Amino acid sequence: MKLRTAFAFFIVGMFAITAQAQTVPTLQLVTEQGSTTNKSISIWNPNGLNIGVDASSGYTVTTHYLRPSPTEGRTLRFDCTSPTTTGGWEFYNSQLGKTVMFIKQSSGFVGIGTTDPKAKLAVNGDIYARAVKVTPDNWPDFVFESSYELPSLQGLEQFITLHKHLPGIPSAREVSEEGLDLGKNEARLLQKIEEMTLYLIEQNKKIAAQDEIMKAQDKKFAGQEARLKELERVDNK
Repeated sequence: MKLRTAFAFFIVGMFAITAQAQTVPTLQLVTEQGSTTNKSISIWNPNGLNIGVDASSGYTVTTHYLRPSPTEGRTLRFDCTSPTTTGGWEFYNSQLGKTVMFIKQSSGFVGIGTTDPKAKLAVNGDIYARAVKVTPDNWPDFVFESSYELPSLQGLEQFITLHKHLPGIPSAREVSEEGLDLGKNEARLLQKIEEMTLYLIEQNKKIAAQDEIMKAQDKKFAGQEARLKELERVDNK
């Protein structure tokens, strides 16, 4: 009798465990039912989590993945295997109804505030930074080479009168239409500062030469005045 009772309890316990196990939702069940779960989810698969993004195929095309990086296991990889050039990864704020950030899968271009970035980083808005470092080519130390031909001030004046901007510096219309390359612009401005420095050095040389001439003339006039006074003294005797 005791053996039968124990066996009966065992059978009931197994049914209870099975029933409890069936009540714990699987990830597939939660996804299919559109439900939620507060259980932790672990994906033990090298392919990670696939997200269907192609509505025309019923979201069954496997092109977008969240999976660990094969080169660094502690890094989560956003992987896109689609060959299309228009798709990518979008960070969207549905409450505001706008894209916050967009990454093009074909080029890797990142857009903040834009879904059509045309550079490695495109920002549709203000940028605040403590420092910005650029590495422009052809830094204008060549201005101080002996072979550099410094434009004449007369030619510079004629250019400014005709074009209303410095030579080598983009006009206001060019900047408005094409934007401004910060690295190139810094180099151009430095070139103008260096040219101005050479103008000042040349002007200083001319002023110094004129000072020497004036000193020589003053000395000459002082000598002439001394001789005149001597003549006057002789005549008065």
